[in-house]
Amino acid sequence: MKHLTLALACLMILCSPVAAQETKKPTVLRGKVTHVRDGDTIEVNGIAIRLSALDCPERGTQKGKNAARIAQQFLGLQAKCELTGAKTYDRLVGYCEVNGEDFGAYMMNNSSCKVWEKYDVWDRY
Repeated sequence: MKHLTLALACLMILCSPVAAQETKKPTVLRGKVTHVRDGDTIEVNGIAIRLSALDCPERGTQKGKNAARIAQQFLGLQAKCELTGAKTYDRLVGYCEVNGEDFGAYMMNNSSCKVWEKYDVWDRY
């Protein structure tokens, strides 16, 4: 009876939502950057991805236009996006690499985009 109780307790821990979240691998989207909406939103194979933890000025501002222009250089390149599971408006949320380079870090280092710590769900920045 003692072994059965221990086995059931272990099974409950393994099947708990917390354990499932910790061991679940993120969904990965791979493909070409087919469109750049602005500094913090790209499309990969036509699927809109909002870059997690990246906060860029709006496109209607001069700094926003500059950020979008900088992001445009990634158009047509290969991307790998790890999706967080979140969604905002019509966009999935994720951390992306383009040609092996962290897109968010690049934008933070080369434009007026900044880290948005509240949304850095995987503590990447």
